[in-house]
Amino acid sequence: MCTLCEKHEESIQHLFFECFNALHISSWVRQIFLTSHFSNKDDLISFIKSDGSPFVKLIKLVAINFSVWMISRMRNYARFQDKIEVSRAILVVKDLICLVGNSSKASMKNDMLNFNVIKFFGINTRSGKVLRPLLVRWEFPSLGWVKINTNGTARGYSGLATCGGIFHGSMREFIGALYVFLEVQTIMVIEFYRVIHAM
Repeated sequence: MCTLCEKHEESIQHLFFECFNALHISSWVRQIFLTSHFSNKDDLISFIKSDGSPFVKLIKLVAINFSVWMISRMRNYARFQDKIEVSRAILVVKDLICLVGNSSKASMKNDMLNFNVIKFFGINTRSGKVLRPLLVRWEFPSLGWVKINTNGTARGYSGLATCGGIFHGSMREFIGALYVFLEVQTIMVIEFYRVIHAM
């Protein structure tokens, strides 16, 4: 009998992939990495090897390792001592992942997945080394041209979104501006819409 759920026969398959404790612990890992249910060890291996920066791959590996360790620990505690609450177990795993993430030197990408991982686990950000400073200056467009500066934003990775732009002429005059509410969109869609609406 499974020591954790006390409902099903205990096996490696049940303990790590089917027991409700395992499902609770893995659900937040799947949520942050936007992946489907882990039904066996091959799913875990595919998940760890899937695309991502070296930093994200490290965090995936650490998340799976600490999750498996915690499920084993929960089983042993339930068998020989007191039960560990699932919510407490998840907090411990998150703290351990944060510790590894903060001490890692693995390289990150400047994308939403890396940002979401940093934010979710409370990992400190690190910026890359600046090889050579590059001075950037905004200039008005050439005679007869119009310059359009656009930007867009969303609340979260996929949330309420807006985009807008400002139009300047070659005589340094303000021509106009636009603002568009895009409802719920992802960052990639916003990048597309801000260019389309500016045209």
